[in-house]
Amino acid sequence: MTGADGSSHTRFIAPHPRLQPYLSVYYFTAIDSLDGQPVRDLMNPEWASVRFRYRGDTLGGFVGGELVEVPPMHFAGPTSLAGPFAAVHARIASIGFLPVGWCMFIDESADNWSDRLDDASLVKTPVAFARMMEATRTLASLDDMAAAFDQILLDALDNRPLIDAPMEDKVRAAHAALLDPEITTVAGLADRLQMSIAQLQRLSLRIFGFPPKLLLRRQRFVRTLAVIMRDPESNWSDALDMHYYDQAHFNRDFRQFFKMSPREYRAQPHPIIGAASKARMAALGDPLQALQRPGNMPVP
Repeated sequence: MTGADGSSHTRFIAPHPRLQPYLSVYYFTAIDSLDGQPVRDLMNPEWASVRFRYRGDTLGGFVGGELVEVPPMHFAGPTSLAGPFAAVHARIASIGFLPVGWCMFIDESADNWSDRLDDASLVKTPVAFARMMEATRTLASLDDMAAAFDQILLDALDNRPLIDAPMEDKVRAAHAALLDPEITTVAGLADRLQMSIAQLQRLSLRIFGFPPKLLLRRQRFVRTLAVIMRDPESNWSDALDMHYYDQAHFNRDFRQFFKMSPREYRAQPHPIIGAASKARMAALGDPLQALQRPGNMPVP
């Protein structure tokens, strides 16, 4: 997809089958300005990811704050805010972590990283992110990079205690419940998971990064956003999730997560996310990482 000021292409590659329960996908993004000016876009709210910029320079941040230079090897925790970013020319390799992947590979509470973008060396993890960064700089093909990521993650998987089965089942069940449009309240979520509100609150912060009320609100919002991303010509009013009272209710959420109105968002070009969402739909069937179901297997 070519935008007014640049072009972008994203390729998705499936992780090793043993890793697929924990990761969303590997994705490799190329950004090239057509006029020498930065190509700009907004990352949508999503689960955590680690990114390796092995060529070029990028600026990033969160709506409401300033764009700053992003470290070549950087980590983004779970997000509830849109993330503006810009690049003139860049090559970026990224790995998305599903919630159970956080439980497996990240040794700290997710709320330490909620709406945070920082150097990946600060993450408490057994995964050798520095080796991954080196692989992106030395290997010529994206397939070779993906194979190197597989090996490094499998090494981490094989050299640490596995999540105990009850905990893994609990995280998967919570993730699936968050994606269920019929669950609209914290009480309903706790009832589905057979947990107390206090237990749910602790699990939610530890693994998902946010209180359950905000997570349910975010998921309702991204369900509507996904409709527009699947069909950019559709109307917001037709795309509204069934649990929005009216357009004004949705507009308030939009300002919460994007710090702008839906009209302002539609007026902006989306040369990077637009192209990536199309490629993601072709590979995974949905345009947003935050809507990927636990256990979904990416298409090679």
